[in-house]
Order: sequence, then C-alpha cells, then structure tokens
Amino acid sequence: MASERKKLRGVVLAEDKRTERFFRNLLKKLGFGRFRFDTAPKGQGAGEAWVLRRYPAEVKLLRSKNFQAALRLVAARDGDNVGVSDRKQELDQALTNAGLEARQAGEHIATPVPTRNIETWLLALLGANDLDETTDYKHRFENEYGASERNALSDAAAAWQEVNDTSLPSLRDGAAEMARIDP
Repeated sequence: MASERKKLRGVVLAEDKRTERFFRNLLKKLGFGRFRFDTAPKGQGAGEAWVLRRYPAEVKLLRSKNFQAALRLVAARDGDNVGVSDRKQELDQALTNAGLEARQAGEHIATPVPTRNIETWLLALLGANDLDETTDYKHRFENEYGASERNALSDAAAAWQEVNDTSLPSLRDGAAEMARIDP
C-alpha cells in the first residue's frame, strides 16, 4: 500500500500551523506522496472559517481534474464547540452555496474534524486517557509538549495506526475520513 500511496498527491487545507504540522507528519508516516499545504494565515480571523471559504474552490478544482486519479484533498477544521457532524454539514452547505454537489461517497476528499481541537487528538494519540471532546486542551498540550512539539507531533502521527473503537469519537471519525484518500 505504501508504494501506491507514494504516487498520490493533493492539497491539505489546515486552520492553523499545528494542524498543518500534524497532518504533514501523518501523511509522511502513512507513506503518502507530495501534498501542498494551504494554511490559514495567523491573525486574519478564524482559521476554521478560512478553510470553509477555501473548500469549495479546492473541491471544484479536484473535480475538474478527475482524469488525474492520484489527486486528493484533505480539509481539516477543529470541531470547537460545534462538533463533527455540524462541521461536515457546513462544508457540504458551502459546496451547495457555490453551486456544487455535496461530497460524494467515492470522492477522495477527507474532512477530519479534531474535536474539541487538534490538541485533543494529539494528547489522545500520545496516550492521555482522561480526555473529552468539550474541554480545550491547548494549554495542557503546550505545557506538556511545548518544548518538544516536533517530537510530539511525530510520535502522535506514528500512533495513528492505533486508533480503534475505544478512541475518541472524532478521532475514530478522522481515521475513517483519512481512509477516503487511500488508493
């Protein structure tokens, strides 16, 4: 599978740099090929809203190049206090508002929604068992791993294969979403 993944390329829309760095590590650990990262600029509004605005154009571009079977799209947005299903519904609505069809089952488009935020996923992947999806763990992650964030992101990506039925619901959903970009 790794050799097939190596041939794939695409775009990752990320709402912040930490999310970008995690998905960069994850795609590398999973053996994926070249992905371009398009990350919300810091200090210019909500990152999740930026991804939402960019998503229809990227989907339209991906669909226009459907003859290039190796293309993929990942749009990662934190669930914050909204949650996974509402965030996904917002993405589908953005497509409808742009005159496009909602994401179809066979499309190689992944929409992982780390809930409450990417730090929740990172802590879970690094072994924390006392987490929920409503608490903001940004400060906890920074306190525990801030000095060694690079290693923590790499270790979290390496633990991705261990996501299972006992993992946080948004993390399980994220694994299913990322499976959509597999060959």
